[in-house]
Amino acid sequence: MARSQRSTKSWRAGLAVALLVVGVGVAVDAQRPPAPVIVSEVVAQEVVDEITLVGTVRGRRTSMVASETDGKVVAVLKQAGQPLRTGDTLIRLENDQLRAALIEALADVKLSRFKATQSATLLRQEAISEQTQRESDYELDRAQAKLTDLRSQVDDLEIEAPFNGYVVQTIAELGEWVGRGEEVAQVISIDTVRIRVDVPERHLDGLRLSAAVGLYFDALGSNRHDGRIVAIVSQGHPDSRTFPVIIETMNPGHRIRAGMSARVAFSLQRSGTAILVHKDALVSGPMGHTVYLVQEDQAVARAVTVGMPYRGYVAVQGDLAAGDLVIVRGNERLRDGQSIQVIRRQE
Repeated sequence: MARSQRSTKSWRAGLAVALLVVGVGVAVDAQRPPAPVIVSEVVAQEVVDEITLVGTVRGRRTSMVASETDGKVVAVLKQAGQPLRTGDTLIRLENDQLRAALIEALADVKLSRFKATQSATLLRQEAISEQTQRESDYELDRAQAKLTDLRSQVDDLEIEAPFNGYVVQTIAELGEWVGRGEEVAQVISIDTVRIRVDVPERHLDGLRLSAAVGLYFDALGSNRHDGRIVAIVSQGHPDSRTFPVIIETMNPGHRIRAGMSARVAFSLQRSGTAILVHKDALVSGPMGHTVYLVQEDQAVARAVTVGMPYRGYVAVQGDLAAGDLVIVRGNERLRDGQSIQVIRRQE
């Protein structure tokens, strides 16, 4: 019985001490001056994400130039790295048999033209039939067609640049015999260049044709170059779940070269409107993230779910609305319901 009475007295004494501490805490809070804070406004807006991916520069046009006729290489007039204009001769071929055939074809045309003229005269004199005269005209047409073809083949002995650009490499060498359709040189145009980037599938829906992008070439310094999306390839890479996206940009000084790496900054439009708070409004704790609203000179705690960052702000979900004021400075040691004094609004 004596032990039970002592336990009851100890419990009552502990309760009294606890109540006294709480009372003192309440009294201290009542006497504490309002905490000075800086606030920022909650905003609601459409959000554009930015991602940066690395791609590779390619020429706007690259061509493996092939010979259109047979011949022996007698001159290589352009070497790797040299500039080209449309029509410049890259390689000159020679084919003696082809030139001899051209001379023969010229003679055939002259003879066929004479025969056709004679046949026309004889037909007017009714010395030959109309059928014979038509056969003479047919022979002349055949001779002229053969001559045109041979002239074209002789012209093709001069292998020309198909567009303005640069020689990447020459494949044929002096003395080699080149067959029709055989590649003799590679040329590239870099007045406009393209950058190929493999984009993860989760970002594709935010891309649009003709959308502007930022380009950064580490080899050329930190300056931004403007580009635009010209193609989003429909066939992706099944292993990496990425899809090729083609960017195009002008290259007036030819400083951007094929094979360079490029960092491409895409802007991705998110669907819908997001609620954004300044990043400094977030207070982390064991139970997650909290922000403090300003309501009638008091700090009111609101639990939030944090989303993606955006230009100094963070997308959140919670009991917040556009136009609310949240505390961004002085919120580290606030308690729910504590008195505050707004000293400045942060823009």
